[in-house]
Amino acid sequence: MTSGGTIRALVGNREFRGMWIGSTVSTVGDQLAAVALSLLVFERTQSAAWTALTWSLTLFPPLVSGPLLGWVADRFPRRTVMVWCAWLQAALVGLMAIPGTPLWLMIVLLVVVLMISSPFLAAQEASLPHVLPDKRYDDGVALFGTSVDVAQMVGLAAAGFLVTNAGAGVALAIDAASFVWVAILVQLSVKHRPAADPRGAKREPDPEAPKRAFTLLVTEPRLRSLMGMRLLAGLAMVPEGLAVPLAASLDAVWAVGLILAIEPAANVLGVAVLFRLVRDPAKRERLIGPLAILSLAPLVMFALHPNLTWTIALLVIAGMAGAYHTPARSAWMRILPDAYRGRAYGIGRAALRSSQGGGMALAGVVAHSIGSVTATIAGAGGIGLLLATQATVAWRRARTRNDPKAVAI
Repeated sequence: MTSGGTIRALVGNREFRGMWIGSTVSTVGDQLAAVALSLLVFERTQSAAWTALTWSLTLFPPLVSGPLLGWVADRFPRRTVMVWCAWLQAALVGLMAIPGTPLWLMIVLLVVVLMISSPFLAAQEASLPHVLPDKRYDDGVALFGTSVDVAQMVGLAAAGFLVTNAGAGVALAIDAASFVWVAILVQLSVKHRPAADPRGAKREPDPEAPKRAFTLLVTEPRLRSLMGMRLLAGLAMVPEGLAVPLAASLDAVWAVGLILAIEPAANVLGVAVLFRLVRDPAKRERLIGPLAILSLAPLVMFALHPNLTWTIALLVIAGMAGAYHTPARSAWMRILPDAYRGRAYGIGRAALRSSQGGGMALAGVVAHSIGSVTATIAGAGGIGLLLATQATVAWRRARTRNDPKAVAI
């Protein structure tokens, strides 16, 4: 991702190191818990439908809790938010790990744990600009993002083996322990800072807070264009959503896992190449638009019905170009006023999750209706290409007109 010296400098920062290690470890634990609960549901119910429903529950809570609870990261000191959230998650997952816990209760606890993750992640993301100096911020965001991607892949790869051999209770206990570790690391390593929102001393929920943050996101040209480019992920991930029928159409059902693994693996590689070759953050920001276009252009080539080799090549190119999300993420957070970062992150995360899930679901409906997986992927690429071009022009125009520093309200 970055040079060895840059990584040493980042890891040498005590605050960053604490959050980075804690986030990586808890991400692995979360994958263990998700797989463990899904397998537990299947063992007790023998129902594929209930198992699928349980897995889908890991996607929906952040869509609600992100916009509704993001204000917590602005109204209260962010270290306090992270520590309390981690302890609450540890306690709830610990209850899930107790033998004999009713299945319905475990599912309810899982939903609550996932909802609590929203203010934690909002506080963590909003803290990074304070924890890292300007010249290291983009590198820190890149290291955070790639580490989470790798941790998710490792966690999922290890989950099946661990749960099968040690049991779901052990996997859940490990996840609970990971949250304890996060709470302790953040408490000991991250400095206490006052709440970012000057009205935080009131300690009262503000129902208008999400509305004001949303207004900022849709009216500030740079934030709006960056969000538009990030939401293109809903189209870029269409091949992942159609991985099973795509592999079947290629007479290579065995390649489903490979197709699913390409996007996160190629993205990690793309971030590494981008940050190694382009060291200037301003130059990386200029590349956000072109890379967004490149992340969708290869999908148009599916209209030619590529074989497996070309399918993999096209998906690798698209996945590597998806590295633009990392500088877009850091630029977006840098532009935001500090008092709105928690709420804006919650809204942005929910919007991104919605675009990804909605894009894959809609692609499935379209592919079924027209009877062609490759035509659906090509269509998604074509639409995405037009939208990415428009967003690129808007981003370039907005950067030219505005001061590159954070805006004020």
